[in-house]
Amino acid sequence: MAQLIVDIKKLKHNIQFLVQYCNKLGLKITGILKGPGLDATIIHEMMSNGIDNVGFSNLPMENNYDEIFHKKPVFISLPSIYEISNIIKYFGTSFHSEISVIERINEELITQNRSHNIVLMVDTGDLREGVLPENVVDIVKKIHEIKNFKLNFSGIGSNMGCCAGMLPNEDNLNILNELAVQIEMKLGLEVKTVSIGGSVMLEWLEKNRLPDKINQIRLGEAIFLGNIPTINKKHIDLHDDVLIFKSDVLETNEKKVDSLKICGKDAFGCTPKFAYTGMRKRAIMNFGISDTYPEGLQPLIDGLDIVCVNSNYTIIDFTNSHEQLKPGDFVEFKMNYMSMLQGFISPFTKIVYKQPADSING
Repeated sequence: MAQLIVDIKKLKHNIQFLVQYCNKLGLKITGILKGPGLDATIIHEMMSNGIDNVGFSNLPMENNYDEIFHKKPVFISLPSIYEISNIIKYFGTSFHSEISVIERINEELITQNRSHNIVLMVDTGDLREGVLPENVVDIVKKIHEIKNFKLNFSGIGSNMGCCAGMLPNEDNLNILNELAVQIEMKLGLEVKTVSIGGSVMLEWLEKNRLPDKINQIRLGEAIFLGNIPTINKKHIDLHDDVLIFKSDVLETNEKKVDSLKICGKDAFGCTPKFAYTGMRKRAIMNFGISDTYPEGLQPLIDGLDIVCVNSNYTIIDFTNSHEQLKPGDFVEFKMNYMSMLQGFISPFTKIVYKQPADSING
């Protein structure tokens, strides 16, 4: 069985560094758990090392929230209108852009006699979710005019680098800052939270001053992968090997690789292409797309190349490596964002925690 190894010592380092760094800038961190989900070990490390709260983009199937959380987490996706009951049952805050959905949330709060915070998302240029900036003040006013108003309006938020690849700059950050000021001045409402996502912010913060109103940052990729997304750059102070994917060799053979005269599609409907031809050393690994996203893996051994992927196998060319692989040998890989997500959610991949003592001894 394939393994996703979580190095707790390195995870703790990344969390502690980011908490200290962001807190100095006046930012509280919401740790995003798109991959790990309701992983109690990872959530414990986040909350015990200074993360203010955690956020989910999907509703986990398990319902053991109360066993894991001391405070209700944040739902960072736009909620389906059919999930509203569970959203307000399990989450303390949710993100919104549609007034009709907000009205339904308010109705459900009345029915369940619960309280709930909402953050209004603003599209500052990434072309994903959010109200257009020129409509924000009017929408906030309409929210507070909802009959039998029971919601708690927490504030506004925005997203970067996920759809149009928008990078943070002074202009798009000031849009969010100025909107918070306008809401307070024109409507007399307190904007407690101005939330920005996500790890793409880290490089910009090194050289620029953050607008005063922005006080929350949503981080996931930097915590787990030590990476600044969109520009795909490793952060100099973070570990990029918190997560390691590990699997064993099933077969090794030397085979002649050549372009076939008659060639159909591969397992995923693509036309095969061979980077190397001639006699090549190949190893069949004990994982495929059902276990992770193999093409997002980076072998830790030099000279290994992933040349073929299907549902349960990944084939590696090791002709150019000093390693002479054989059945039973293990190969380890660093992970990118897609391989991390698929690895955590796959029922076929075993999650293994490498504790600090193991790091010292190993």
